[in-house]
Order: sequence, then C-alpha cells, then structure tokens
Amino acid sequence: MMVPLDPILRAAVMTRAAACRARIPAFTARHFGLAGAWRLHREALGLDLLRAPLNVLLVGPALFLRIAAMLLRRLGFARSGTRLERRNPFLETRLARRIADLVLSELLRIDEATVDAPASRERAHHLIAEYVAARHAVAEFAAALVALAAGLVLVQALTPGAISLGPILAKEMAQREAVEGFWLGSALGGLYHAWFPADVSWTRTVATTFAVMIGFALLATFTGLVTDPLQELLGLHRRRLRRLVDTLERVALGESEASLALPDPWVARLVDLADAVLMAMRLTR
Repeated sequence: MMVPLDPILRAAVMTRAAACRARIPAFTARHFGLAGAWRLHREALGLDLLRAPLNVLLVGPALFLRIAAMLLRRLGFARSGTRLERRNPFLETRLARRIADLVLSELLRIDEATVDAPASRERAHHLIAEYVAARHAVAEFAAALVALAAGLVLVQALTPGAISLGPILAKEMAQREAVEGFWLGSALGGLYHAWFPADVSWTRTVATTFAVMIGFALLATFTGLVTDPLQELLGLHRRRLRRLVDTLERVALGESEASLALPDPWVARLVDLADAVLMAMRLTR
C-alpha cells in the first residue's frame, strides 16, 4: 500500500538513497575485501564460538517460521506473515552485530539522519538483519559443500550437512574399530564384518552428530574469510546492498510492506531440509 508523500520529502528521500548507493562500492571494498574480512572475523572470537553451535540447533524452528510466514501470506494474511517472517530465532553473534552496525552507521548513516531518512531506524534494523542473514547463508552453503565433499571422501555418501554426515560417520567409525579389534586379526575382521556390520549405539550416533554439527557451525562462522572476499570480487555484496537501499527507499516513499526477499537464506534452509530428509531415509531403510 502506497502512502502519498510530500514532493519535497520525496526528493529528499531519493537524494539520500542515491548517496547511500554511491557509498556502496567503497564500503564493500573496505569491509569485505581480504583485509576487511580479517578485521570483521576477529569479532567471532569469544562467545560467538558458543553461539554458533547453538544456532545450528535453531535451524529447524527458523525453517518452520519461514514456511509458516509464506503460508500466511498466500492465505491473504500478509501483515501477519510479514510479522512472523521478521521473527529471528537465532542468537545474535558479535560478528552479525558488527556488520549490522557498520551498515547502519557507515553506509546508511541513520545516526546522522533527520526526518528525511530513507526509513525509520526500527524498520532499517529489520531489513539489515535480513541482509546479514543472507550473508551468513552463503557461508552456511559453503560449509555444506565442505560437508558434501567430506562425505564423498570419508564415507562415499551424499552428506549435505552434519545431520546426514554424523550418523554415517559414527557407523563407519564403529565398523573400523570392530574390524581392527577382531580377535582373528583385521584381515579376517574385514571379511566377517562385511557380512555382519558392527552395531553402533544411539548415544555414539548422537554424540558424533553433535560433534560434527559443532565443527561445521564453527566452519560456517569462519568460512566468511573466504566467501566474503569472493563475493566482493563477484559483486554480490554490492548487489545485495543496493537491493537493501532500494527497499529502504521504497519503504520511506510509502510502500510500508516492501520486503528485501533475498533468496540466500531459503537456499541455506533447503540444504538443511535435504540434509534432514537424507538422514531420515537412511534411518528408515
């Protein structure tokens, strides 16, 4: 729904948005290039090393919220769907907060803004949080590729994440231990356990899966050291930030329900869903 805006205020909003767009190339080069990525990721040291694994456990609720929000909008409850979509179940990390603060203060300069700002500070916070989530989703996707490669190398199976890799890895470890500890030697042990695979306990499966989840959560946190400079080189950060500024401009011009709607978080959640489906299929065979 568009709300009419005074022509003078409209011109001021468009001028401010244009100034924000002009700052984007220098901003991304400064903070997402090689040197900037190293500076940013120093923020991840400390309690973020605990928050990252905890956020992995919240992937399921996050996916449920996004699906529920989409269904509400399809059923005609656009406002309720938008409110639900803005709910973020994840724990805020220092790294995410630092990126949001930089966008807010250096790029958008909301702190310096008067009434002709591109959008209200609160609305800007929601949209910036969505942008930061999209940036992290790319790091999650890169970690999923590592999980996929690890599964192909270690257990010769498709494992797009820790949930599918953990149980297979636990079973493989139990199998190797049983072969090596066989009372007639490992050669005969290999033959015996090829016909009679070793059992793996649920406690070991859960413990191994949880350990792998922690490892990949930390990997996703620091994958940005590679993905941020790469995205800067490809212009992806610039495109996302231009989309952010465009959306804030639309909100300020009266389109109150304007959404950033970046696809990256959906891609990451679909990878998580595929990971869970693969695990369920293997457990029910």
